[in-house]
Amino acid sequence: MQNVTIRYSVNAFEQIFIEKGLELLFKNTIDSFRLRLHNPKTLLQELIAVCQSSISGVLTNNDYADSTSKELKKTIDDDDDGLIFNKVSKKHYLKIITKLQRKDYNLAIQSSSLILKENSDYSHNLFNSIIELTSSFNTISDDGTSQYQENLNNVKKKIIVLLSHLLVEMINKGYSKKYLYNFFQTTFVRNVSHTAHFEDRVDIFKTLLDKEDEEFTIIYLIQGNSFRFSEFKKIDNNYGKVNKRFRGALKDVISTKAYTFLEQHKENNLLYVKLVSKDYFRAIELSLEKISKDLDIYHLGFNDHFVKIGSQCCVIGENQPLKASTFPSNFYIDGFTRSNTQIFEILLEKIKKISQNNVDKDSYDKIISAIRYYRTGSESPELETKLLNYWIGLEYIFTSYNTDQKTIDRIRNYFPICHSVVYVKRNLYDFHKSLERLNISSSIANYDSSLDYFKEHSTYTTAYDNSTNQLLKFRTRYFQKWFEEPNKIDFALKRHSDNLYWNLTRLYRIRNEIVHNAAIKNGIYIHISHMKYYLSFILNSILDFMADEPADINNDGKVTIEDYFITQEIIFGSLKGEKLEEFMKIDNPNQVFY
Repeated sequence: MQNVTIRYSVNAFEQIFIEKGLELLFKNTIDSFRLRLHNPKTLLQELIAVCQSSISGVLTNNDYADSTSKELKKTIDDDDDGLIFNKVSKKHYLKIITKLQRKDYNLAIQSSSLILKENSDYSHNLFNSIIELTSSFNTISDDGTSQYQENLNNVKKKIIVLLSHLLVEMINKGYSKKYLYNFFQTTFVRNVSHTAHFEDRVDIFKTLLDKEDEEFTIIYLIQGNSFRFSEFKKIDNNYGKVNKRFRGALKDVISTKAYTFLEQHKENNLLYVKLVSKDYFRAIELSLEKISKDLDIYHLGFNDHFVKIGSQCCVIGENQPLKASTFPSNFYIDGFTRSNTQIFEILLEKIKKISQNNVDKDSYDKIISAIRYYRTGSESPELETKLLNYWIGLEYIFTSYNTDQKTIDRIRNYFPICHSVVYVKRNLYDFHKSLERLNISSSIANYDSSLDYFKEHSTYTTAYDNSTNQLLKFRTRYFQKWFEEPNKIDFALKRHSDNLYWNLTRLYRIRNEIVHNAAIKNGIYIHISHMKYYLSFILNSILDFMADEPADINNDGKVTIEDYFITQEIIFGSLKGEKLEEFMKIDNPNQVFY
């Protein structure tokens, strides 16, 4: 949640549209409130793809279609899907995908395809629905009762859900998340023109829905003196070499920053490739995928040549070449990673304590191996290798030789439990930081890092009354429900556990497609951010547990990773149905290095 200053007139619904849009797209937003991977339409597309792969024999496990169908059913059941159901009624479609079996795959494919055909204009329909809602503020009469606030809150919730669906759809249409964030921020916040009203800015944003692809020239530095461009070009003749003539033709056309990059590396291997894309960040992603694949082929014939892509690249757009600039030549992965001397010393101290405690050698070795794969995943330039390394690290933690249970089943069983234990306090800690960031903390009695002030009803009233931020007001009401109605916590945890189960199944399917079918998976940046977080979370949690002189829960003579899982299962079971104050007693909600 960001401290946003809007310098033009907006109503409460328009304001939450802006504030939530920024939160959804911001790279470092906590995963609970970051943009989701799918919307109802993309889940329809995924279900079709999974069923088709299952029919063709590429996928052999019914878990994949079953998991996707359940996630899709939950999304459609919420009634904020934004989909049109004409030829296929929603009621009948839900009946088809409920308890989906292999014999029903063709029926699911055909019915899903019909729905997709009717929703070819999904992004425009979502956009129009959102604008209709943001314009409805003055139509809701204030009768002075709590029902008025409830009505406002319901519309805000619908705006948030539909906006999330819209932004996912824009990414599905080919935009990068980073570009959307920059465009959204520039349009609704940075543009300080007093003559540009909300409606004018919305019209600017709407232009993205029908924007044509643009041609981009992406220039990379290839490091390695042994690199032979003439041989590399044989793979694809569309590659070009940046030479004196190429630089001269661009000198008066591109920005000074871009031209300086070309001049600084004129003695090195600079090559370019042209492609079409929705935006410059997406152009980098697409070109990196292509050049990485072609370097793999090049390496087959020249395996004694050490070559790698330089850390910076230059991107030139055909429409506005004067805005050409340099960017990091890497993939945009969500999530904030801490990295400094203090973090290193904290982690080193934990590892030293583990080695001194009565920790089983096999468990210790698993932790060290998982740490290695966390590093190799972070360092790997290829998307598939990143995902596989993070997954291998996760498997090391969850594999057990003392049970017949498959590793994937242990991951899907225990990980949601481990994460749900800290879910409530983790979200409240994030809200705690937001209160300070938005300058509300000074108004709240007993505000401190213990978070005990969340046990007081006055906290929520004060936060709501003293804030002008509509998203903070909305979230205050959400957490107040946790405080007043403990069953709301159970509902949130059930939804969270289901989402984790479905996503872990999805990640396992992608892992298997890469390993068993030699699939090159493009566009899996969000999947990788999830994998990186999952591995970092479980490593953080186990390091905390084992460094804190843990008990030998299963009485096998040593402290093991299994003791950690058993402990989390006991804690989670004890928390079910409890009030918020019991969840506040959970330790270590804050991750050390992620």
